[in-house]
Amino acid sequence: MARIKTNTSGFPLYPPKAPGLKGQGRLLSNTGGFVLMAFLPWLPILGWFTIFNPATNYGMGNLAYVYAYAAAGVGFNLLIGYSGTLGLAHAGIFALGAYGTTILSGPKECLDYDTCETVVRYSSSGYGVPYLLALPIVCIVAALIGVAVGFPAARLKGFYLAIATLALGELIIKLISLDEKVWSGLRTNAGTGKQVPIFELFGSGQLKSAYFLSLGALLITFVAYIIYTENRLGRTLKAVRDIEIATGPLGISGTYYKLVAFGLSSFAAALAGAAWAQNSAFVNPGSFKTRLLVFLLVVVILGGLGKLWGPLIGAFMFVYLRQEFQDQQKLLFFLIGVALMLSILLLPDGFASLPDRMRNSRWVTDLRRRMKSVKVS
Repeated sequence: MARIKTNTSGFPLYPPKAPGLKGQGRLLSNTGGFVLMAFLPWLPILGWFTIFNPATNYGMGNLAYVYAYAAAGVGFNLLIGYSGTLGLAHAGIFALGAYGTTILSGPKECLDYDTCETVVRYSSSGYGVPYLLALPIVCIVAALIGVAVGFPAARLKGFYLAIATLALGELIIKLISLDEKVWSGLRTNAGTGKQVPIFELFGSGQLKSAYFLSLGALLITFVAYIIYTENRLGRTLKAVRDIEIATGPLGISGTYYKLVAFGLSSFAAALAGAAWAQNSAFVNPGSFKTRLLVFLLVVVILGGLGKLWGPLIGAFMFVYLRQEFQDQQKLLFFLIGVALMLSILLLPDGFASLPDRMRNSRWVTDLRRRMKSVKVS
């Protein structure tokens, strides 16, 4: 039997989980939610909600956007909400996932038009890598970039860290926008945008494939978040966030744990960007500028920093507002600003904290006490 590490008082530093299924209660309890989301297109649950009605192509596409933004939000939540590191390169990493899979999986350009059965347009050309191989390659590269950025960034704090990581995101967008004459192998089609080669999952069509890819991205990030935060690694990172000045003398390297957070967060952002690209079918550098970063921050803050289901709740609210007021941009940004202010003032922990707030409210506590007194009597 493995020996459990204890402190000087004899209490375990990292209390072990209960054996068997009981120790995986949180993971198993959330599995039902994912099963429900997977079968939403065949269940008349959201039929009354036009924007998210999965029976229509419009509703299914919006749900795919929700899941993609939520997956990126989970990674953002891990970096900001759990580790307390203000990294703002997510828009650039999101673009890297979208453009990277598009370029790698795009068909090779045919130079000899006499021998080609179909002419591949330059706006959709790539390197001919299978999509299921291109996706993990791009996500791993994004994670490595996140770790590489984390080395200098982990030593910065506050405003300086935010500016440094924001500059990285803008640098990625600038590289995508470069003219082809600067680097012919980039194949980003410069700033005019690029058509996304559609990957059909088991021949299910573009929309359903994008839906399940986005749902799969959300599932991977959620499960990784649960495993990460419930193990020693996650709890140590939380300690580094809350009392970093005390963890150093204990031999805990805050830089190491922040690098892990940077890498996992970048992996999630690239995965979400790839799923988003399959749903949009067209990528353009203008879609990934600072406005996207603001949108991801809105998703995380409205849903709840440090809350598992927060990014999904925030993504539903954001996509609803964006689709409902897409023809009124000024009103859309006004409503988003109002929603943010109300959330910060009334629900600083986001809408995902509502059940806990209600459960711990005075009237619920009083009702629980009265019920106990009735049972005793």
